Amino acid sequence: MFKFYNKMVLQQSIAVTLNRLTPFNWHAAAFASAGIAEAKNNTEEEKQAQARRPSVEKGSSIVKTVFASIQLHDSSDDIQTPFTDSKLLKAQTVNELLTITDGTGISRKHALQVVSILSTWTSSGKIQLSEFDSDPRFLKLCKVLTRGTTGSKSNKQVAALSKHDDLSTVLSVAADEEAAKLVGSITLSQMIKVLTTLSLRKRRSVLLLRTLAYNIAGSSEQMNIKQCADLFYSIATLNFYDENLFEKAADNVISILQQDIVKKSAVVGSILTSMGLLKYRNPVLLDAISHWIIKNTAVCRPQDIFSLFMSLGVLNYVPSNSDHLFKVLVPQLTQEEAGKPAIWLEVVWSLILLNQASHAHVMSVLNDTFIDKLAEKPSISTSAILKLLNIDGAAHYLLTDYSGPKIAQNHNIRQTCLQISREKAQITNSVIDALKNLIPESYLRNSVNTGLGFYIDAECVLDKNCNPLPLNETIGADHNEKYCRVAVLTYDYHDVCKGKMELTGITAFHERLLEAMGYQIVSIPFTDFKVTEKIVKKVQYLENRLKQAVQQ
Repeated sequence: MFKFYNKMVLQQSIAVTLNRLTPFNWHAAAFASAGIAEAKNNTEEEKQAQARRPSVEKGSSIVKTVFASIQLHDSSDDIQTPFTDSKLLKAQTVNELLTITDGTGISRKHALQVVSILSTWTSSGKIQLSEFDSDPRFLKLCKVLTRGTTGSKSNKQVAALSKHDDLSTVLSVAADEEAAKLVGSITLSQMIKVLTTLSLRKRRSVLLLRTLAYNIAGSSEQMNIKQCADLFYSIATLNFYDENLFEKAADNVISILQQDIVKKSAVVGSILTSMGLLKYRNPVLLDAISHWIIKNTAVCRPQDIFSLFMSLGVLNYVPSNSDHLFKVLVPQLTQEEAGKPAIWLEVVWSLILLNQASHAHVMSVLNDTFIDKLAEKPSISTSAILKLLNIDGAAHYLLTDYSGPKIAQNHNIRQTCLQISREKAQITNSVIDALKNLIPESYLRNSVNTGLGFYIDAECVLDKNCNPLPLNETIGADHNEKYCRVAVLTYDYHDVCKGKMELTGITAFHERLLEAMGYQIVSIPFTDFKVTEKIVKKVQYLENRLKQAVQQ
C-alpha cells in the first residue's frame, strides 16, 4: 500500500523543515564529507520558532519516527477513502492540504501524503517553509506519524521498537545526508545490518558508506565472525574500500580464529571469497585463515578449500605455512569435488597463479573433452577463455617437460579481445604518447595480443645503448647479446591489491610468463606515472625505465 511512499525521496527540504523542531546531532557524519557541515548554533530566528512550538518535544526523535513510519504498515490503509483522496489531489494551497486534519482523526496514510506533498512543494519553490512549519495542523500531522505504541507493551518491548525505528530510519531515508546523520544513533550490530541492506538494494551511497565505515571502525565493540563476514560481503558487493574499516574487521577475525571458537568453515569461506573479490591482501589475516583451515580440515567443506586457493591466487599470496598447506590440501582439489567445469577451471587457474599446478592439473583442462563441456552453454564466457589461454601459456613456457594437450596456435579463441577499463586506457595511451618521443612509431608496437589471454601495452626492441631497432614480425624467445625485447606494461589501481599494495596474482603471472618468453619487463604503475604530468617529465621517466631494462 505504501509502495509509492517507500520510493519517494523525502527531500532535503522536508528534512530541514522537521529538523528545525530541534537540530540533529551531526557528530556521527561530520568526518565523512565536506558536504556534511558541522552543526551550528541555533540562530535567533530558530530559537523564536522553537518558542512558538512548546508542545513539540524532542524534535529529532519526531524526525526519526516520521521518516521511519514510511516503512510501517497501518491496517487503516486498506480502508477506501475516495473523498479524502480526491481532496488531496485537488489541493492547491497549504491551507487546503492542512484542512484534512479537521475532524476527529486522521490516518497515518493521509498524514504521510500531506507531508510528502508539502516536501515536493517546498523543494520546487511553490511554497515557503514559514507557511506551515509552525501551523498547529502541521504539528498534528507530525504527532500522528510519531504516535507511540506503548499501550500495554512492556518497557523492554518499547525499547526494542525504538531501536527498530532507529534502524528503519536509516534504511528508509532516501536523502544520503539525512541518513548519514542518523548512523551515530544506532548500535554496531544495526550498522552491519544497514550495510547488508544497502548491498541487497545495490544502494552505493559513498557518503553513507563512509559514515558507516567511520562509526564501525571507531567502535570499541568487537564484531563476531558472522558480522565480519557480512561486512566483508556487503563491502565487496558495493565495491567500497576503507582501510580503517578493513583493519578492524581483519583484527576481529584474527582474534576470533585464534580463540578456536569457530567450528564451521562456511563463514571462513565467505570471508575468503569477499577478500578475493575485493583484492584485499592482508598477510596476517590470510595466514590466520590458512592455519585455521589446516587445523580444521576435517570440518572444512570442499568449496571453502577451493575459495582459499582461488583467493590466494588472486591475491598473489603464499601463506607462511605453505609447504604443509599445499602438501595436505592440493591433493584434495579434484574435478569430482568441483562438480562444474567452470569451477574446476578456476581451481586449476588459481594453482597456476600460485605455481602449484601439476602436469595432470593442466592436462585436465586443456583437453578437448573438458573444453567441450565448458562450452556446452550457448557461449563460453570471455573470462573462461582467458583463463584457458593463461593455463596454455603456462603449459608452453612455465611447466618443465610438459607433453600434454595444448590449445592450437591457430585456434580462434586466441584472438579473443579484452575489455579495458577507462582508467587503464587513459594511462596506457599517455605512456604510448610519451614513448613516441623516444621511439619511432614504426619501431613501436602497442596493444599486442599475446594470444595467451592478455595484452602487452607496448613492445619494442632496444640495443644495449637503448637505441630502438626494427621489430620482428614474430615474437622471439631468445635473448640476443646485442639487443633485448622490451614489454611495457601499464598498471592502474585494478592491477594491484588493496591493503598491502602488491601486484595481483594475474598481473604477476603475466610478468612471469613474459620473462619466460624472453622479454625484459618495464612496468609502469599508476602511482609513479601521472597522466597529468608534463610531457617532458613523463618522457624522462620512461627513458630511465628503458635504460634500466636494457642494462639488466
